[in-house]
Amino acid sequence: MIEPLPKTLPVLSGSPDCSVIGTIHDDALPIYIREATLEQILDYSERDPSQEIGGFLLGGLHVDGSEYIEIRHFLPAFDARSRAASLTFTHETWARLTRDVDEQFPDEVVLGWHHTHPNFGIFLSAYDLFIHRHFFSEPWQVALVVDPHRQEFGFFQWRHEEVVDCGFICVGEGLGIRD
Repeated sequence: MIEPLPKTLPVLSGSPDCSVIGTIHDDALPIYIREATLEQILDYSERDPSQEIGGFLLGGLHVDGSEYIEIRHFLPAFDARSRAASLTFTHETWARLTRDVDEQFPDEVVLGWHHTHPNFGIFLSAYDLFIHRHFFSEPWQVALVVDPHRQEFGFFQWRHEEVVDCGFICVGEGLGIRD
């Protein structure tokens, strides 16, 4: 859903309720994520460190004034096929995602996806890039990779028609992001 741009969220200078992590590229869409949502994803990522698991990033795409995405929710990828070095979203995964978004988060947009790389590090494999290019091809869709063994994570986004690593802004609950 496209929403009006809140005046306070993109303003970061001196705010104690947000942290810029990594490099925010001037020519790329800024990524904001709720601290509680990031913690939920990181906790979920540790559930099975023996194989890849994943899920979906939900929130708002804001285009009024400056553009940015705001990740507010996370849904695990149910019925996905997990292996030590791969994750496959099945037809059931996509059907469940559609149903859950319609029922639980009808005003939210699927902004991207998340998956783990248990003890492999933070990167997008050729297969990950295939998934991103074919299922998350909108210029505002992102990927989040978590390595639960190394306790590392990183975002990837579209930039100049390529998928590249990027920074993000972690937002505390004090900035009034809506539920």
